[in-house]
Amino acid sequence: MKNMKLLLVFLALTVIISACGSGNSGNSSQGANESASTRESKPVTIQYWHTQVEEERIAKLKELIEKFQSENPGITVEQIPVPEEQFPNRISAALGANQLPAVIEGGIDQMLFLGMEGVTANQIHKEIVTEIGEDDFYKGALDSMVSIDGDGYYGVPISGWVQGIWYNKKLFEENGLEPPTTWENILKAAEKLTDPQNQKYGIVFGTQADDFAEQTFSQFALSNQAYIFDQDGNVNFNSPEMIEALKIYQELDKYTPPGAETWREARELYLNGRAAMVMYSTYIMGDLSKNKELAAQTGFALPEKKVKASYGQITSFAVTNSVTPEEQEAAKKFTLFMMKPENNIEYLHLSAGGSNPTRKSIAADPNYLDHPVLQAFGEVAAQIPAGLENLQRFGFQNHQMNPKMGDISAKFIIGNAIAKLTLDHQEPAKVAEDAQKEMEKTVR
Repeated sequence: MKNMKLLLVFLALTVIISACGSGNSGNSSQGANESASTRESKPVTIQYWHTQVEEERIAKLKELIEKFQSENPGITVEQIPVPEEQFPNRISAALGANQLPAVIEGGIDQMLFLGMEGVTANQIHKEIVTEIGEDDFYKGALDSMVSIDGDGYYGVPISGWVQGIWYNKKLFEENGLEPPTTWENILKAAEKLTDPQNQKYGIVFGTQADDFAEQTFSQFALSNQAYIFDQDGNVNFNSPEMIEALKIYQELDKYTPPGAETWREARELYLNGRAAMVMYSTYIMGDLSKNKELAAQTGFALPEKKVKASYGQITSFAVTNSVTPEEQEAAKKFTLFMMKPENNIEYLHLSAGGSNPTRKSIAADPNYLDHPVLQAFGEVAAQIPAGLENLQRFGFQNHQMNPKMGDISAKFIIGNAIAKLTLDHQEPAKVAEDAQKEMEKTVR
């Protein structure tokens, strides 16, 4: 293992999301003089690791693999499902033994970790993206995979989920309210639609000292261009922009239910009609689709101050550079196969709504939208993936994840700050200063 610190960061971030060396070019010297046609003629077996352990998903992936193998005689793909909680240790063990598979499916943190370890075939990923069409990918999704040298990608984005504000369009229209995009519109709607005597609330987001509070607050902070670190990598939580974001969050908290809320309460309050707005990921769509009336009148928006900001996760395919050229070529073909519209749509439908296309053309494809979960949302379903265009995350700047972010998130420093802000009603400036000191102590 080249860098134990990176491994620890990777482990911490992987737990929270469930949310530096440059990458290798991906051109192994082994068999470098061998022609592509000769390599393709040899039977080859590759492994494909992923965390989709549900039986129905494994069965669907098996069907896709069999289809690929029938179109590519001589290539065998072995899928290896790995429980998500075991994935980091499995990868670290394979790294140490130099036994990585040809293809790894994983989130942003996994890809960044592998890329910084220098084991991703960045140039192969670039070739795949170029062949598909770089402009067809949502910018935020593709930017999350740019290698540190800017000359390749740590992986090819295949799907993503996005978090934003889900709101009851009917209530907004009846009360003459604009969609909750700007801070001003969000605050106005939250105040107007709150009726505590009848247990109705304007908005629900994270107020408990946990990672969900960090995720929901991050969208307000990043929409105001408030970052955890400055350009020199120093902690910058007490900046004027961050304090301003804390102020709007505290003001909005007046229109949330009493007590501490996390994702469970947020989801249930909106599904039960007790909240007009909720901050949640696209995984709420499956539950919402069971109430067709509510789904049809639900809209989706992103907070915006200086810029739009969404929070989310990108799942990518990474071809590793530690396998043979024959295996790399097979892995490239398999990745391109999985990115073809008809196959990518089947893959996305494994978790319809939760998994969104990373390509604009697929988001607009009638075949993608032809699913009961997506149909329940009407035209909104085609608009939601566009949130991946503005994808941002704390600690991720200039195509790099600051390794110190893992320590900050693992200690729930931001979640604790939000709890002090919303539950203890401390002044935003004091909350920012206290969190600043705690972060500086943590990353020292």
